[in-house]
Amino acid sequence: MPRAPKMTRDLPSAITRALAALGANLRLARERRGMTIRDLAAQINASAPTIISMERGEASVSMAIYAAALHFYERLEWLPDLVDPQFDREALRIELAGIRPRPRR
Repeated sequence: MPRAPKMTRDLPSAITRALAALGANLRLARERRGMTIRDLAAQINASAPTIISMERGEASVSMAIYAAALHFYERLEWLPDLVDPQFDREALRIELAGIRPRPRR
């Protein structure tokens, strides 16, 4: 079995926890719909082992698989909002700190 890339093995615990929570929520969404792993795999054109990995929150699963599951559960519209500039407080703080008032004429 190939080893996971170093990046996916050495993730900060905050990322690991967030992915695990996402995977658990995706699993719950599937179970609440009475679907099997194979049912979801067929719906989003993925393999059953990939669905299992996604529901475990494994970082090696592609973003496209997570997005396909979100789309299936009609939650895809939330994905772009994750980094919507209007919610990026740190970038706004940096931009405002760099603004210099124009001299009056």
